[in-house]
Amino acid sequence: MTKPNQRQALSAVRQIPGIQHAARIVAFYGASRLDPEKSMPSPNDLEAASEHAGGRVLDEATQALLDLSPKERLTAIDELMASSHGRHEPWLPKAPAKRFAEFVDNASSVRCSFEASLHTALLLAMQGKAVLFVAQNKDICDFAQSLAVLLECKLQVQLADPLARTDTTIFEAEVGFPPFGSKPMNTNQIPRRTLAILDAEEGKKRLTEDVLALADALAQSTGQTILCVPDGLMYRGVGVEPLAREALVASGRLKGVLAVPGGMIFPNTMIDTDVLVLTPSNMDGSKVRMLDLSHPIFSGRTVRGRPEILPGTKWARYLDETTATDETFAKDVSLEEIKAKDFILSINRYLLPPAAVALESFLERSRTIELQDAVELIRPLSLGKAEDGEFTIFEASPADVSQHGLLTQPHKISTLERAQMRKARNQRLLPGDVLLSVKGTIGTAGLVPADAPTSDEDGFWTAGQSFMILRPKRGGVSGVVLYEYLANPTVVEALRTLAGGSAIQSIAIKDLKAFRVPIPSEEEAERAELTFKQRQERHAQIETILAEIEAERTSSWPSRELNRDMP
Repeated sequence: MTKPNQRQALSAVRQIPGIQHAARIVAFYGASRLDPEKSMPSPNDLEAASEHAGGRVLDEATQALLDLSPKERLTAIDELMASSHGRHEPWLPKAPAKRFAEFVDNASSVRCSFEASLHTALLLAMQGKAVLFVAQNKDICDFAQSLAVLLECKLQVQLADPLARTDTTIFEAEVGFPPFGSKPMNTNQIPRRTLAILDAEEGKKRLTEDVLALADALAQSTGQTILCVPDGLMYRGVGVEPLAREALVASGRLKGVLAVPGGMIFPNTMIDTDVLVLTPSNMDGSKVRMLDLSHPIFSGRTVRGRPEILPGTKWARYLDETTATDETFAKDVSLEEIKAKDFILSINRYLLPPAAVALESFLERSRTIELQDAVELIRPLSLGKAEDGEFTIFEASPADVSQHGLLTQPHKISTLERAQMRKARNQRLLPGDVLLSVKGTIGTAGLVPADAPTSDEDGFWTAGQSFMILRPKRGGVSGVVLYEYLANPTVVEALRTLAGGSAIQSIAIKDLKAFRVPIPSEEEAERAELTFKQRQERHAQIETILAEIEAERTSSWPSRELNRDMP
């Protein structure tokens, strides 16, 4: 393309978020001759200074931008986007935009769909590829055309819903960034072949643009597709999402699932994200590469704690390597294994985190049984309540488990009628029971103490529905030994890998039953019991000392005088 003239350049530059703010700061300091190291001027001062400069500074900024090469201009634009107040949402930072462009290096024509693909579209267009950018936001489309002029590249821009497929051109690859959880503006525009994949032709099912984008990708028979979706789509069991995952696996086109920690692609959100890589329909595969991009070889942490892509890492290269050798961050999973896990595609179901590796190694050296063989599993039910019930019980939650592992008297008090008591007695807690949180706060374990009330009628303890009650079977592992195992941080982390669900995570009962428990020797079990007892004694001593310290504080000045004057 020919170089933009001054008028075209000025029009393009004025649309860049951050350029007006940057120019105003320069104008302010130029007009007032203040020290630039002083505090940032107010917006009103900046506006006044900008008007006083008569637009001269903005023209100078435009010319300075034009004096750069196109590649340097894009770098400057990216920096302006990052520095603008209320960062430009659809604009991906340079590092993730470049990683997505690398996925389609071998394609000569690429369709980039939805607003967030703009940066990647520009990178590809600057490489000389035939690129179509499709979005339904007019301002973003106008902005895309202006940037193409400024960057001296050819970019075809289409104002349309990407899912409507109004363009009939066939592209070798597609990069899509559907907005997470957003409802489509008009499902009547969606092709029937897309809706049929989700069994949603009648329009009665709840649809979002991310799940529709997945169905849309499957409806296209040619081309490679790179699709960015929220992690919840990989495991949720409601609505059309399970249908979409099953259709994806059955297609044989899923080449890889790359799990990206929140904030690494989209800096303004900490929602965990997954990148799906689909091959053309004539390249059926029997395995899926699972890749964890939160691993230290891919990402680091910024000062604010947000994960950031490490320089020099290439996601596409790790996806294309012949075999996955380190199962802590990469694994080739067969379609049969995915089907056996009910088509769940969350990588924590397949990759082994360090805690799971350590636990697996420990269990291989031990004699083990399944949890269902070691304990009676009692699932608490909702008891309801009666405002004027004649019986009172105490219902435990994870917050009632003390720091030293013993369950304290539960804070929640329920009053029940006699008819409700039969259900309550079935989930009454007994000394030596172990509580394990399997819903919400996964992995919290607590031991019911020896002095827990055992009344059959009133005042006993029960467990809330976030817990599973584990009652050791006679002649097996004791409650203390079981608690010591389940409360270990490595075991807790391994348990959390079993959790799934949508808004609230939970462990399925079948997975919990099959969780392996080591059987210690008699000597090891006795040592565990003794260590637990000694630890509780030391905790009691600490609490006594803390109480004495508090008593000394409240009995001295000024607490003594203030307490005397309290009404």
